Amino acid sequence: MTRAERVRALLDEYARQRYQNERDQREREIEAFARDPELENLRARSVALATESLRAAMGEADVEKRRAVAEEMRRRGALLNAETRRRLRALGLPEDYLEERYRCPVCRDTGYVGDAPARFCACFERRLAEGERGSLQGAQTFETFNAALVPEENGQRAQLLEARRLLEEFADRYPQARWRNVVLCGAGGLGKSFLLNCVCERVGSRGYPALRTTAYRMFDAMRKRHLGDGQDADGFTALLETPFLLVDDLGAEPMMRNITVEYLFLLLNERMEAGLSTMATTNLTPAQIQQRYGERVCSRLFDRASALTLKLEGKDLRLHGIR
Repeated sequence: MTRAERVRALLDEYARQRYQNERDQREREIEAFARDPELENLRARSVALATESLRAAMGEADVEKRRAVAEEMRRRGALLNAETRRRLRALGLPEDYLEERYRCPVCRDTGYVGDAPARFCACFERRLAEGERGSLQGAQTFETFNAALVPEENGQRAQLLEARRLLEEFADRYPQARWRNVVLCGAGGLGKSFLLNCVCERVGSRGYPALRTTAYRMFDAMRKRHLGDGQDADGFTALLETPFLLVDDLGAEPMMRNITVEYLFLLLNERMEAGLSTMATTNLTPAQIQQRYGERVCSRLFDRASALTLKLEGKDLRLHGIR
């Protein structure tokens, strides 16, 4: 992987993190609002206050009057915030419970800091350097797969070895494998992406074209096709037509009305009709897939006649120093 490709992949990861931050914040809001409905009213009033104050300031030509509007907004906003914090404390929750939380508060998980021209944040540079060091240690292939690094307890190592065996069989026999599609399910850090990369490398080394992408880049191609974004819309055509498509981290992409579910169904259905192979990794369970995307998408992903579904369980290997 070139540096440009690593940068692009890392930016995709940061975009997914921002989406996860927003989703986590919304879940905290739902919990808190259910326990104290007045908190939702306070949040709505805070948003309305900012909008009303902005309109009032824009309508004032006098500088002093605009300052007065801003000062009044700060005063009323401080009262709303104080009441919100008081109610959160009464629930036994942190005062910032309703605020968005960031993995890196400096760049707010954008990867950039500073005004134009912006530069990469220190956290981004560090992650990029780690990836470059990892790329020097060897590619993710079946040959570099080291089961000795996987814990034995609760059958985690045996489970991963069986997944490796089935996926290596698939990669060695593609396109005449027993299964047309493959889905790898399980929590983060269990080796799903590593195994997906192993399959991609083996199929490619046998001379067959394989296109690997992330769910976020897949969504971006769908969005551009939907918006008719010129030549960029051709990215979705590539997803439709590649003989073997590998999608990493399905479920991490944004949910956008009229795009995510509809275009994912179109993609899977058209590929199935054309007899093309698709592999996906996901942190979601089949039940969560159905809840997120609906029955039609779920039935095509987990088609019993043509799909191999593997579920990984156990300890997060990354938390135990295993990459």
